[in-house]
Amino acid sequence: MTDDLKRQIAELEASLSQPLPEPVRRLVEQQLAQLRQQRDSLVNLSGAQTGDVTIGDMAGGDMRSGTVEVGDQARVYGPTVGINLGKIIYGRDPSADERRRLVWYLHALAGDLRRLPLRGLDPALADGRGVDLGTVYVLLATTNDERLAAGRHSQLRAYFTDDALSQPAPAYDPELVLPTTALLGRSVTNGDMYEGDQLVQAGSPDDPAVVLNRAQAATEALWTGRRLALLGDPGGGKSTFLRHLAWTLARRGLDQPGSETQLLGWDDARQALPVILPLRQLAGALAAANAGAQTVYQALRERMVAYGVDRPDDLLTDALVRGAAIVLLDGLDEVPQAASAVAADRRTTLEAVRAFADRYAAVQLVLTCRTRAFDDDLRACLGWPVATLAPFTLGQVRHFVPAWYRELVVVGQLTAAQSERLSVELVAIIAGSERLRAMAATPLLLTLMALLLFRRGSLPRDRPRLYEEILELLLGQWDKVRDGQSLAEVIGRPDWTSERLRPLLDRLSYEAHLAGSSLDGRGQLERGRVRDALIDFFEAAQVPEPWGAARRCLDYFEQRSGLLAPDGPDSYVFAHLTLQEHCAGRHLLLSRDAVRQVLARRAEDRWREPILLGLGVIQVSNPYLVEKVLRTLIGPRENGADKPKARWYRDLILAAEIGTDRDWAYLREQEVDVAGLQADLCCGLVALLGDNAQPLPTAERVRAGFLLGELGDPRVPVTPDDWRREVARALAGDTSGYFCRVAAGTYWIGSADDEPDAEDTEKPRHAVTFDAPFYIARYPVTNAQWAAWAAQGERPAPYADDTDLNRPNQPVVSLRWEVCNDFCAWLSGQTDSELRLPTEAEWEAAARGGDTRRYPWGDDWRDEHAASAENQESRGWIWSVPVGCFPVGAAPCGALDMVGNVWEWTADAWQSYPGADKPFTDEDERVIRGGGYGNNRTNVRCGARDGYHLDDGDINYGFRLVLAPRLAHLS
Repeated sequence: MTDDLKRQIAELEASLSQPLPEPVRRLVEQQLAQLRQQRDSLVNLSGAQTGDVTIGDMAGGDMRSGTVEVGDQARVYGPTVGINLGKIIYGRDPSADERRRLVWYLHALAGDLRRLPLRGLDPALADGRGVDLGTVYVLLATTNDERLAAGRHSQLRAYFTDDALSQPAPAYDPELVLPTTALLGRSVTNGDMYEGDQLVQAGSPDDPAVVLNRAQAATEALWTGRRLALLGDPGGGKSTFLRHLAWTLARRGLDQPGSETQLLGWDDARQALPVILPLRQLAGALAAANAGAQTVYQALRERMVAYGVDRPDDLLTDALVRGAAIVLLDGLDEVPQAASAVAADRRTTLEAVRAFADRYAAVQLVLTCRTRAFDDDLRACLGWPVATLAPFTLGQVRHFVPAWYRELVVVGQLTAAQSERLSVELVAIIAGSERLRAMAATPLLLTLMALLLFRRGSLPRDRPRLYEEILELLLGQWDKVRDGQSLAEVIGRPDWTSERLRPLLDRLSYEAHLAGSSLDGRGQLERGRVRDALIDFFEAAQVPEPWGAARRCLDYFEQRSGLLAPDGPDSYVFAHLTLQEHCAGRHLLLSRDAVRQVLARRAEDRWREPILLGLGVIQVSNPYLVEKVLRTLIGPRENGADKPKARWYRDLILAAEIGTDRDWAYLREQEVDVAGLQADLCCGLVALLGDNAQPLPTAERVRAGFLLGELGDPRVPVTPDDWRREVARALAGDTSGYFCRVAAGTYWIGSADDEPDAEDTEKPRHAVTFDAPFYIARYPVTNAQWAAWAAQGERPAPYADDTDLNRPNQPVVSLRWEVCNDFCAWLSGQTDSELRLPTEAEWEAAARGGDTRRYPWGDDWRDEHAASAENQESRGWIWSVPVGCFPVGAAPCGALDMVGNVWEWTADAWQSYPGADKPFTDEDERVIRGGGYGNNRTNVRCGARDGYHLDDGDINYGFRLVLAPRLAHLS
């Protein structure tokens, strides 16, 4: 057993003797159990003959010391390794040579991936053994969900602290535990279901059947199919996920103790040959010789050669053909949008990947990309299932922070007591600040926060300020902390601060980001160009011996601060893309023509982050420049001419995102004209959502809808005064407002016998006549509208804490029928009018108009006309969307979202139509209409109907209002 392992166990045992918060104590106990298991595994192997290979740092994680010597037989502590994976790859026992080359590759890959890449963030931790990836890695979740449990209400009490099943128990609280254990949401179901092999029968009103959901792990999303596009925000953990996956699979291939339990959702015995390929590298290869699938193969081969496998073709080919490989394609967003002499464009790169996938149909492939860069064209070109990484929860933060600081104990940077104190302090700071919670939802920012608290004892509350402080440390303060020389002292100007060098660094970053020529999007800086720029800078600043100062400065950047890293014999790259983006943004916004610079770069998704960061830097000293940028983006004209509609709409979205990122409230405190900006922005976003030409793809319209909701969606009345105004408009004949007029007359209800997908309950088709017009709401009732009632102490809003469902202009859901009627009664009293649920006939008449169309827009299905399961991926959001995002899906009367988005309660009991072959009625059930965001086109029809118990409140049930005479059975 190694001394490091002994020390870790002793330190954790000592920690448990101290008073600890319960969540921290549980984490310490879990870590201690893992280390003890490692100790026992080593003890069991200690008597074996060493043979040809001794493992230590070879695979990282478990054993932290020792030597690595790979001999002819590829043995580790006696047992031959690589034999199991070798059998899978070759379909037989591998030869000694085949086994050796496999072990060499796996050993080199695991060793390369073992350490968390920190060179550009903390040189002190990056030096030496470094921070262990396996120790600090926290399971990542996607925005998809999985079933956690199902049963009767009475059977699920243990998951909650209360009888109403509203507050999760600590073991299932997302504030405390990982997302795959945490309760994500619950829904009541009306039918029988299975929990495993156990039948759960439909419940009663007093004891309904309930489904509990949790988040899906990223590894689970990967396990379900052979192809996956994994999306995430900058710093969201995409590349780290691939590194951890490849590291774990490499250790499995080497038969490392404990490696079989690392991947949630995977068969513990599954082995595969991992190969990571940066897509930027593939794009470069395609620019030189676009041979499609063969170029992809050659790029993978070169990756294996780089890990010391001199003849990899048989190993790689057999693994690909037999489906024994997993190919991890990282960073599509770092491939340029337009082709150049040095790199193919994204579409060309994806076409090559798709051709490779077709050639090797059995192989598993994963591709990562920033969410915003994966547009509809790329999505359609690739055609793979898509999963999106979810932001870190507080439960994930609670797991990461203690693991991080414990690792600093292992590398000698902290004592156990200091680690414990910093863990408790950082978690408490994050939990107590909404802004810091939002920042900690990004794994990279959480890592930076942990670093800064460790180094400086305090945390900035803003993302650009966080990067500023990291850069200050990298530009000389790390060594000051250790009583060494600062960069200023190295240069020979001890009176300088880091600010004196920032303009040069910013310009170099800007040029690097323009080029974006390295494998992962960091721009290569030619060594001579950097040296000459430093010489010119020091000459202008009258630094003595500028040549020598430039050489010393370069040495400091490369060898001590880690800010720049060599990238070949004659070039540098920034050690971390995020710092390059930050400095490039500073240069952009601190230039004389900052607004013009922003406009010139705004269409390129790889410049979005630099623009946001640069605006954050200048906001403190010049908030009016932020206002000028916003006003220029919001305006419909540019350079004296109207902007093209798609360009203006995207400018509006960017402006709204900038305002949110820079904090509208803070801008208001800085005397920026926030009221005027937001008013113009809202008008523009309303025009965007109402444009029937739909120049933007669905995902961007949905994003615009969410942003409009955060600003205060003017399309929906919220206050009683708003409602009274809209009622008056409708009664005065104005059909452009919230209520849509449905004329008196005869309408067809139900489905024809020969209509595809029609259920028997929809038949027979029959006519109904309305003697007077009525007015139906243009949209379902939203969370903001419901909250106005809830704020008066009437009823709490369902899913009030669920960010997937509680956005202001999403439809309010999970409502019982009677509660919807209570809202209508309250609102009727506020407006001196009759507002109620529509009857089933009123609903269908409004949806169909005067003919028998299948959908509100006509007879043919259109994915872009309604939120449904048919366009779940293209809309970029699996839940309900803001109301009114599909203007071309409008009903003849003008009402939107009549089908899709959410099912809608009606006033009627569930019963058969007149003349039905098998009449039925159920007074305990009410009719729901329209289909929801998770339903396919079968349910998303004008004629589709279903009945649900009036006490159910499903996650997919909402409602809309009609302005019409009161119904007799509601009197």
